[in-house]
Amino acid sequence: MSLPTPGTPIIIDIGSAYVKVGFAGEINPRYIFPCITGTEKYHSVMVDVDARNVYVGQDAMKMRGVLKISHPIQRGSIVDWDSYYQILNHILYTLLRIQNPLDYPIIYIENPFQPKDIKEFIARVLFETHQINHLLMVPSPILSCFSVGLTTGLVIESGDGITWIVPIVNGQIILQAVQRLNLAGMDVSNNLKTLLMREGINISSSAVDEIIKEIKEKNCYFIIDPNNPQKGGDSIAYSMPDGSTVQIPDHVLYNSTEVLFQPSMIGSNSPGIQHSIITCLQNVGQEYWTDLLSHIVLSGGNLSHSGFEERLRAELNVLLPQYGISIKTKIKNDKKEEKVDALKPIEGNKKVQDNCPQCGILVNLAEDQPNCPQCGANMEFPQIKIEINQDNNNISINCSKCKKEITDKNSVFCPYCGNNLKIESPKIPIKEIQKAKEASLKNIGFSEYTDSSKSGIRFFIPNNLQLAIYNGATILGSLPSFRNLFITREQFKIDNEILHTDISQIFANY
Repeated sequence: MSLPTPGTPIIIDIGSAYVKVGFAGEINPRYIFPCITGTEKYHSVMVDVDARNVYVGQDAMKMRGVLKISHPIQRGSIVDWDSYYQILNHILYTLLRIQNPLDYPIIYIENPFQPKDIKEFIARVLFETHQINHLLMVPSPILSCFSVGLTTGLVIESGDGITWIVPIVNGQIILQAVQRLNLAGMDVSNNLKTLLMREGINISSSAVDEIIKEIKEKNCYFIIDPNNPQKGGDSIAYSMPDGSTVQIPDHVLYNSTEVLFQPSMIGSNSPGIQHSIITCLQNVGQEYWTDLLSHIVLSGGNLSHSGFEERLRAELNVLLPQYGISIKTKIKNDKKEEKVDALKPIEGNKKVQDNCPQCGILVNLAEDQPNCPQCGANMEFPQIKIEINQDNNNISINCSKCKKEITDKNSVFCPYCGNNLKIESPKIPIKEIQKAKEASLKNIGFSEYTDSSKSGIRFFIPNNLQLAIYNGATILGSLPSFRNLFITREQFKIDNEILHTDISQIFANY
């Protein structure tokens, strides 16, 4: 695959589970591979093989049975620097095959609250070891927000190792309100594995992690009310690598994801996502509550299970009033009360002449001729009399019993037979009114990212949650004004504090 023109930024997103690499302006990453490395476990097994010192990504996954697997990124932190170096080498020299790193700037996606020393060390590795000349490190929540076209929103980002609740206002992260949860995809996988063992399903394969992951991604889901689940859910049949088939009960599938809302299921003291959102809002000014709750951005593959959006909305609708957090819907009513003048009858002059409706000749109506002298058509047209500004007191009604005319409309009883004249308007059943409201709501259109909600809570969901961060980076990297913020190697040598410049200034021009 050919390289783009020099000057196109390279996007590097190294996560706990996957690494995504590509170029700015391209819709999808060029390469996605597992964030793992492998070294030889048994030297005797590798005698007749052209063995390498380190296997990275898909190569390590294929030979994991004879390799010692290492996960360099855990819970958003680099725990194995040697493996981390190997991943960078694999990206630049094996996959992209960059001959002259000076020609391609790098957008490096980082986590919020990245320690200064770690951030500077990564920059030094890229500048000095890999000899790049331009670098920009961007926090992932900003990219998640921008991937759906927003600069203000509440970003819920959950990957394999960590979950972030990040409020962003005008492109700037409100740092004191950011919530980090050590509760993510790996916890869902571990919970699923435990629940399967309780059902007597013990997966003894060497690829147990991949099997659990496949079951989780394809079958697990959220339910709105875990206390009253729908009964009668069918079990699913899953084929094991040895050819056997296991039946997985339905309750295992939705209870495995429940750990995100009830961490106590796995003995964790971490708050659930819904409580972390409340804590986040309490540390944000009240004037931003409406904007944040009406622009909730979901990001990360761990939130791609069906039902998460509905479950989170149900939880927030219960918790928000309890903590005194309300959403004020701003409705601009520019319509002023206009004084409407009552209609008055206008007495027009009687027509003197008119055209015949049949032959079209002009007929003199002053001669009181009922018919057209040319073709004999009738020239008398029916008149419709409209009473305007009539005195309502003069309107007469007929008694429904004796059928006699009653001129006093204010009379309650008929003066002739004593019948009750009060006419009640027909009552419309409440069910009919509710059906009419539901029918009217169906005709309301919303944007492709948002959904309707009576409470004012709206979600903005990218088409691909796993690639939301990368898509935000590829959009920003293609903007000319964004490229002016890249830091050069010389600037970093003179003052390394320039690396920590607030990235929110890129939104100043938008």
